[in-house]
Amino acid sequence: MINEINYIDFEPKALEKSFWGSTTYENLEAVLSRANEWVRKNYNKEIVNVETVVLPNIYKNKQAFTDGTIQYYTGGHTVSNFQIIRIWYKG
Repeated sequence: MINEINYIDFEPKALEKSFWGSTTYENLEAVLSRANEWVRKNYNKEIVNVETVVLPNIYKNKQAFTDGTIQYYTGGHTVSNFQIIRIWYKG
């Protein structure tokens, strides 16, 4: 039997987009709820680690997330980051 380490990411989903183009995203608690649902459905997989990962805003819409966004101001530029939940598992 070959065991491989895999991972699955859970990122905030877009909830709504305003007329002006800004987007509202779900908060980290909602993302955690989806991750927990995946764990319940995949109880046969061996969970190795669960972590939060902070990534740069990679969405086409450069608007920041409503919750869970960290903004850094560097040299006149704003860098927006967001958190995802990553689950590492054997399977």
